[in-house]
Amino acid sequence: MIKFKIKELLQKNNMSRYKLQKYTDFTYTRVNDYYFGRVKSIKIEELNLLCKIFKCNVQDIVEFKSDK
Repeated sequence: MIKFKIKELLQKNNMSRYKLQKYTDFTYTRVNDYYFGRVKSIKIEELNLLCKIFKCNVQDIVEFKSDK
């Protein structure tokens, strides 16, 4: 199972979903999908942009947990 850690990154960086939406030009619905873990697909460009904004690595945004 893939988990997106945008909620944690926003809290850590004291940033709102609205501010993230302004920085990325994502729709607010897209930001909410990341925030609530409802993203079904992701573009490399989105990951690159999120890494730049949060000054982090991909593994700080996306986490894999096996379903054992």
